[in-house]
Amino acid sequence: MLDLSPTFPEFFKKNLKRALNHWTPASVVLGLLGAGLGIFSLYVYTSAIGRRDLFMPAIDAKSALAIWVLMVSLTMAAYLFILTATTWLYGISVSLFERPPRKQNRVARWLLLPLIIGFGTFILLLFFPSVRLTATTAVAIIAAATLLGLLVLFRFKRFRLLIALNTSRSVDEKQIFFVVMLALTLVFTIITAVFATSLVLRTYVGDDTPEAARFIALFSLGTLVLSLVPTFVFYTAKGHVYKRVVYGCAAAALLFLVFLLLARGAMTSITYAVANNLEIRQSTSARFILDHVTELNDLDNLQWRTRLHRANRVEVEAFQLFAFGKVLLLCPSDLLGLKLHQLPLYSRYCISTSGEKVSRKPLKLRFTERSAPSHAWRKHAESWVGWEEQRVRLNLRRN
Repeated sequence: MLDLSPTFPEFFKKNLKRALNHWTPASVVLGLLGAGLGIFSLYVYTSAIGRRDLFMPAIDAKSALAIWVLMVSLTMAAYLFILTATTWLYGISVSLFERPPRKQNRVARWLLLPLIIGFGTFILLLFFPSVRLTATTAVAIIAAATLLGLLVLFRFKRFRLLIALNTSRSVDEKQIFFVVMLALTLVFTIITAVFATSLVLRTYVGDDTPEAARFIALFSLGTLVLSLVPTFVFYTAKGHVYKRVVYGCAAAALLFLVFLLLARGAMTSITYAVANNLEIRQSTSARFILDHVTELNDLDNLQWRTRLHRANRVEVEAFQLFAFGKVLLLCPSDLLGLKLHQLPLYSRYCISTSGEKVSRKPLKLRFTERSAPSHAWRKHAESWVGWEEQRVRLNLRRN
């Protein structure tokens, strides 16, 4: 049978020519998508901190918005790579069955069984452990469950036949090595679920309750199973290899959008991480000299640690929760330890002002008084050497 699939240079040249012919409308669409992503993500962040009133003034800073879009896009790409770690290893396990290539779609379906069993065991041990297990014991149990699912597949004659076609008809070293490699790839696929699950746990925004634990467990299991879809689409879709790559990438992008929509706080966590990386939200306190409009009796002294500057302006100790363009939001230093889902409850007590009217001063180093040296070592040495007994003996000899 002749292979009519185009080569990579032919495929690349054809699609590059198509992209150049439609470059103008494509660039307009990409620009609108980028602007929409920036505006939407900025709205998500201002909503997350409970200050939507800062959204409209902040979007006037076009240059800052462009950098914001770039960083949000890179962070989303990193999240997508983490979520698809399992699908890469799943693809490697399917690709072990090289002969015949037309049967790889059937292999992709079969290998879902041990992977789903392994994912289920992983989630049960992580979220609902009946006893406290060490990491080595948990990995051993997960590997055993995955291998049990693989052994179930050996009950099917067609699966054994495919292994024989890719190795040899008799059980020899080559076939044993193939099965061992397949088992190791499947087990490592389950182990890489740690990354996706950790991402789900990091992106969750809310209180730690039993209901939240059950939701995260079910959502993590669904995320792990759906993360295999891009590879499954690649091996089961019809068409040449490059077209199937496009289908798989489209499935990954679509599922990532579903993840962002359904995960509680996924987009919020992305924007919060970007805000920390760009120092839009700072994690240290500083001294700020406010504008002339703010008076000393407008603020609580204990909350803001206020004092009157020699320029007759109020000076406070605070940290920067939001700074975008000319917009600046200052919060009391006592709020630094708040979690993301707690910020909307307290951000109303923060000061919204213009960054051009506020001067920033570093905090002064606070040197603590040195404590007197401890004599614990001397007591330990005396008890070990028996210095008092030695002193008594010396006195007796002298006498």
